[in-house]
Amino acid sequence: MNQEEISRFICQELPRHQLQRVLESIEAAFNKSDRHLKATYQKVPLAGPGPQSHHYMVQEALLGLPEDEGFEVINRATRPAGGHYALIRAGTLQITTSIVTVDRVPPVREAKFRRDLRVENERLQQQHPDLFAPFVPPFGPNDDSLHALLLPHSAKWTEGDHSSPLGFVIAVPYSDQGSRYHLWAEVGQLWQYYDEEGELPDVAYPTLRDRMRDAESEDKSEEGGSE
Repeated sequence: MNQEEISRFICQELPRHQLQRVLESIEAAFNKSDRHLKATYQKVPLAGPGPQSHHYMVQEALLGLPEDEGFEVINRATRPAGGHYALIRAGTLQITTSIVTVDRVPPVREAKFRRDLRVENERLQQQHPDLFAPFVPPFGPNDDSLHALLLPHSAKWTEGDHSSPLGFVIAVPYSDQGSRYHLWAEVGQLWQYYDEEGELPDVAYPTLRDRMRDAESEDKSEEGGSE
């Protein structure tokens, strides 16, 4: 599957100013949470309350974003109940966020990322299983929107500065919640497609969905043939 095509589709559905507003709100949430943690906990290691504080501050910030034409943020309940997270809707694009703590810098893998996909996917699913729950039907006839993950990266909680994200990744997981992604790229790579926005042909999601489905089928066939 062509990652550039998916990137262009994301830019088509989510205007530049809306993406910028989302990123700025997450950065502000990191800073607010960091100041709160440092003022509240003097003896307790931040590795305990830190990740949870950052997560909820980010969700709160996203839920506070104003509605815009074709853009809204919905408060979704987790399953099982007990938590909430923000679901961003922009045209036929849906985005959820999950903060990923990394063990090294830089945290962002190359766009050609292939190795360790299964490990990364399983780790994300353990942290926030609802991000992978089928509230968007996986390539079914009623699937009318693309689900992307926006992943701010944070330094290890035993070290580093937590007042801002180390970076952002935009990812589109396979529909079977397996070990691969159609897209895994630094958010900064999207800006080049906004710059050519006037030249981009409109891409209907059903067409993109069919191509993604074909790409998954081809990968499964290749895997089956290599066993």
